[in-house]
Amino acid sequence: MKKRGFLLFVLFGSIAFLLTLYVILGNYYRGSFTYGTWINHVYVTGKTVEEANEELKGTAFYNGLNIRGRDGQHLFISATDIDYSIDYTSDLISIMDSQNPLLWGFNLIASPNTQIQGHVLFDTDKVSEILSSWIIFEDDDTPAYKIELGDEGFYLAQKDLKKPVFDYILDKAIMAISKGEIDLNIMDDSGAYVAVKETESDLHVKELFEKIDTLQKKNVTFRIYDEEITSEPLDISDFLITLSNLEEAQKEAKKDETEDMPVIKKMAHADEIADDNGKEEKISDLTGYEGMFIHGDEISPFPDKFKIDNEFVTDEQGNLLLSCDKIHAYVEKSLERFDTDYSINSYIENGEGKIYVSGSKDGELFDIENEYGFFVNALMEGDTEEDIELPQKSFAIDGSELGNEFILVNMGDQHLLYYKDGKLTIDYDIVTGNTGRGRGTPVGLYHVYNKRYHTILRGDDYASFVNYWLGVNKGIGIHDATWRREFGGEIYKTNGSHGCINSPLEDMEKLYELVEVGVPVLLYY
Repeated sequence: MKKRGFLLFVLFGSIAFLLTLYVILGNYYRGSFTYGTWINHVYVTGKTVEEANEELKGTAFYNGLNIRGRDGQHLFISATDIDYSIDYTSDLISIMDSQNPLLWGFNLIASPNTQIQGHVLFDTDKVSEILSSWIIFEDDDTPAYKIELGDEGFYLAQKDLKKPVFDYILDKAIMAISKGEIDLNIMDDSGAYVAVKETESDLHVKELFEKIDTLQKKNVTFRIYDEEITSEPLDISDFLITLSNLEEAQKEAKKDETEDMPVIKKMAHADEIADDNGKEEKISDLTGYEGMFIHGDEISPFPDKFKIDNEFVTDEQGNLLLSCDKIHAYVEKSLERFDTDYSINSYIENGEGKIYVSGSKDGELFDIENEYGFFVNALMEGDTEEDIELPQKSFAIDGSELGNEFILVNMGDQHLLYYKDGKLTIDYDIVTGNTGRGRGTPVGLYHVYNKRYHTILRGDDYASFVNYWLGVNKGIGIHDATWRREFGGEIYKTNGSHGCINSPLEDMEKLYELVEVGVPVLLYY
């Protein structure tokens, strides 16, 4: 009995001791956070509000706010520059007031973390000052539109026609900083920008560009055989007179001007124009292109009175000026690859490509002045296509038909060239058929069909001995002509052959020794 009483005494004594200790600890936590208190993942047990506030401030990190605007513009507002800080005092007091020190034992079971945001402090005036320095708020007095030249002709460059709203963006920035946000995107925020009204000057630039764009987008197409050449906007943009080429245009006009140079009115159709009496003539018959300019429905020398409109030169009525010199040069350049010599040289250099041959005795595949007139009319009238009319007997061949060994007979230059293994081996002056008597050597691609040594050539009114003969086309061949003392020049026009290609004896001997039957022979003017 005594032993049992003793045990009870020990038990109740222990309980009383623990209760006393529990109460003592509860009193210990008065004025500080109780056992197991975690705030923002920081252990603040036993700390006062002030102590906990300092420790939480030490763990808080905020670098600043990055604002992203339109067109890739951005601004960073540093936390240091706006005296940024956070104070957790009020939240900590609320947590401490909600704690009962005598209930600290419940935290032995669970110690939950409490998340608080704290009270953000910063200087809003400094935020405003930094924001106002952003480039998007600078006064921009540049025009809304500017006409620029690019890889595809002139284009309309446009500045941002949205103006940023300072007060709205400032409020958004202050709110974002207050929440501790690090990024603010106002690119697509409808409240951050307002539309800027276009001025009369802006509208005028747009109208001017529309005139330029309508002009440079006119498609002028030449067709030769299955080939097409179509003008591009960049090509036509080069014809326009601007401040950059004004001085050059005026010099060119002054150099070529004549007192009786006519003013040409709008063309009646593709290659004709009407003079003051209503008579239609080809443009090439009426005037040249040198020193002439298109403006509106007229072609004339450079106008005495002109205006500068956004760096573009116009006449008094506001019509853009286009240089006929440049148009003519463009047409020449575009069509030059159809020239026989040009296409032959291109084939020899590159080993590929077509060769174009004119059936005309002057060697011209087309009349460049007529094509120039067609192009000018197209610019004045609208989109136009033309199949270039070629002289009879004109033809085109693939260069591969010549291969690496061939003979070229240039009857316009009165010269023969022999290529072997792709290299020029023999060349000399010749005399071809007498064009004055209608015996001109015909153009065409032929092949050496026979070789004869010491033979007599016979005709209705002649019999001529030759040492070397290469048959080319029926009774026409390449042979020596010992009766001649001169070759080349324009002998063929009055004292030419009956159609054959007369050659100096020494040159013909070399050619005869190298050339075999089957070698291609191209005859052209």
